[in-house]
Amino acid sequence: MTSTVVRRLLLAAAPLGIATAAVLLAAGPASADTPEGWPEEESVDIVEVLLLFGGIPVLVFLVILAFVLGPPLARGESIRPGGTPLESQWLGGPRKAAGELAAPDSDESKAGGAGGSW
Repeated sequence: MTSTVVRRLLLAAAPLGIATAAVLLAAGPASADTPEGWPEEESVDIVEVLLLFGGIPVLVFLVILAFVLGPPLARGESIRPGGTPLESQWLGGPRKAAGELAAPDSDESKAGGAGGSW
């Protein structure tokens, strides 16, 4: 970049820097101590913090992982990427058995099962 472009960028960013400094300086008096009548705050142990912010998310992740991977593993399916594809599953749909009804041949045919008219 040329020096004029850099100068223009600095001039454009200057109001943002001034506004940020003003907010930080104005927020200084807002930090106050705990009132005298209130109980002293208890310190939090680092182990409790790690368990709270680390242990709970890991536990939730493991539960979701069990819900997602549990059923395929219980059925004995492979969960590897690129594994054998499952055969088409149409629950309650037609099977290719000898005792099934034939599809209708024409519009007037009564073969094929259900039908309706108004």
